[in-house]
Amino acid sequence: MADSKVASGGERMRVLAIDHTAGVAPFRRKFEAIAAYDDVDLTVLAPAVWHENYQPVSPPAKGRGYDIRTGRVIFSGYNNRSFFLTGLAGALRAVRPHILDVYEEAYSFFLAQASTMARLLAPEARLIFHSSDSLSHDGWYPYRPCWIYAAIQRHAHRVGRYAFTINETAGEILRSKGFGGPITRVFHGVDESQFRPQDAGPIRSELGLGGPVIGYVGKLSHKKGIDILIRAAAALTQTAELLIVGDGEERERLEQLAIETGIRERTRFVGGVPHEQVPRYIGALDVLVLPTVRSTTCNETFGRVLVEAMACGVPVIGTTCGSMRLVVGDDGLIVEHDDVEALRAGLETLLSDPELMGRLAERGRKRVLDLYTWPRFAELIHQGYLEVLKD
Repeated sequence: MADSKVASGGERMRVLAIDHTAGVAPFRRKFEAIAAYDDVDLTVLAPAVWHENYQPVSPPAKGRGYDIRTGRVIFSGYNNRSFFLTGLAGALRAVRPHILDVYEEAYSFFLAQASTMARLLAPEARLIFHSSDSLSHDGWYPYRPCWIYAAIQRHAHRVGRYAFTINETAGEILRSKGFGGPITRVFHGVDESQFRPQDAGPIRSELGLGGPVIGYVGKLSHKKGIDILIRAAAALTQTAELLIVGDGEERERLEQLAIETGIRERTRFVGGVPHEQVPRYIGALDVLVLPTVRSTTCNETFGRVLVEAMACGVPVIGTTCGSMRLVVGDDGLIVEHDDVEALRAGLETLLSDPELMGRLAERGRKRVLDLYTWPRFAELIHQGYLEVLKD
């Protein structure tokens, strides 16, 4: 069989990766790191246009060290219900993959479509999927109708050969639902050459900010707890400015809340920005806060922006929602979720202690370089490829 020859080193492994976020330039760094392995021949299939954080993104025609193919999708921006209208069949025929690496949940339509078509067009491909799901216990999903997603996941567990998870809970859920294949936890990476300590002066001048500056970067949705951040900032005993980067359905309500709490004049809402500009905005901050609130439909699976801020040497505050404590460790602060007073106290602790902020900035950057780089991510992915081909 071709696969056993690949496993013994006689042939490069052909990998077809499917990733709806491949249009986001910093996220493509993982593919550059994977393609750097001499025994990997990588092709990435991505939507021709995808909406990420309300911004349209598209991949380039060619990757660095790997090929890119694109297709049209329906429901752009909806991770779990989207699927390809074009491009998938052609990619499977052209690549003839040994490994089909789908960067989607086991219950997503992308995975159902890819695994079904692979059975017809690339029957020797080993299916790998990725999961950050920490909500769908006991067959309940935060999406409707549940029975469709449950059926898709059962199918994925039957045909999937390997799974990568971003946190322990996701692995536990896969096991509880009967997935019997190997599971490896692998953290997301960041581009440490892009997310690095910044000169805050230019961006602060551009935005009319003085200091100290507290900030949030991400979607403006209720589950992210930005209203808690605004109320906590308004309750501080020392004056601080608030920078909110992102867009979403909550923006108008949050702007009104800033007025009601008396801090609108020192709060900047700048809307969504291209992801490659995010380091500049993070670099304007003295403290970044991710105030996510735990609920039946939200449990922070990783908190990528925390890692991005730590890479920029910016101290961070997360909450007890989901995996943030694991991600931050002792190199940032964690406060109780949905608790204005706890967040206010955490902010006061940092803003009143420049030495502590300096230590956390240094330790946070080191933590990222030790744990959250794309080469480290690629190392674990490559090990998984070798393992699944030996099966």
